[in-house]
Amino acid sequence: MADKPYKFSRRAENLIANLRGVPEDYSPVVRDTVDMGTVFDKILTRYKIGVDSLEDRIREKWTKIVGLENAGHCNPVRIEREITLVIAVSNPIIRQELQFNQAIVLRNLNSIKDGNRIRNLVFRSG
Repeated sequence: MADKPYKFSRRAENLIANLRGVPEDYSPVVRDTVDMGTVFDKILTRYKIGVDSLEDRIREKWTKIVGLENAGHCNPVRIEREITLVIAVSNPIIRQELQFNQAIVLRNLNSIKDGNRIRNLVFRSG
């Protein structure tokens, strides 16, 4: 058996009290105090704050991935469903050139850490 009896929620306690015909508990809720350091650690790990993401690595190496000539006319926007990289392209000529060289861009993406997860490229005007 457990050392402490099971603690029901306030709502469950009030429901049981109502069914038994005893007054419900309307006293203020007293919560346990938690160390702020542990709260911050949980937030940092949950939202991956301070962790280098794939999008950051792609932005750092963007000139190497698409080439110096194309890097000024396009930029990575986001990663969708962890396999598709959306790229904003400034004009249709650069868009067509990138579509023709899509295999080269994907090969260059594979050279960075976790870049092999990207399998598709989508080019959008922007």
